[in-house]
Amino acid sequence: MKFTVQVHVNLKNRVNVTFKFREYHMKIMLRLFTCIWIPDDIRKMIVEFQEKLKKVPIKAKFVEPENLHLTITFLGNVNETEVESLKNKLDDCVKDVKKFHVKLEGLKLIPGENYIRVIGLKIMDEGNVSRLIKRIGKSMDGKYHETSKLTLCRVKNVLDKKKLREFIEENRNVIVGSFHVKSVALVKSTLTKHGPVYETIHESMLRA
Repeated sequence: MKFTVQVHVNLKNRVNVTFKFREYHMKIMLRLFTCIWIPDDIRKMIVEFQEKLKKVPIKAKFVEPENLHLTITFLGNVNETEVESLKNKLDDCVKDVKKFHVKLEGLKLIPGENYIRVIGLKIMDEGNVSRLIKRIGKSMDGKYHETSKLTLCRVKNVLDKKKLREFIEENRNVIVGSFHVKSVALVKSTLTKHGPVYETIHESMLRA
């Protein structure tokens, strides 16, 4: 709320102060993305695999257990007034999509094995996630990659390349687990000094 002050002086030298208030709407921006959350039982298996990876001599930022997900599309900073419209769009995008099965199998190394900045798990799903990404990304005007992965960590520095290569060879075709995708979430991301905090603000259910 903003206000202005008007000062009036009458002939008797009395000062009258009048406050005029004017309401306004503060522009609140939310950092949003859409994703598929990982079920708790599969999350536990992923964390166990992360613990194995942490024994490799690398400096890396590991994704927190509660934040593990499959990214669909990144929407960026969005005005709060647009959220309801985005919820409706997401509902429309998935209402005709049947639930499907996903397997987390094999290491995903980005950009490549000779220069690794992200270590993740591949998604084996007969292209269902890719089709969902394109559909939602285009409808909601978000940024997206047509292929997704589950990020385990972001690598800052490799301290022992030999040990890392050994880990890759041992786990190249690792099978972590599988689950059914039943919904897509619209998530708010709040950046803090301890890392991002994610909050689901809407969930759109897939067709049975």
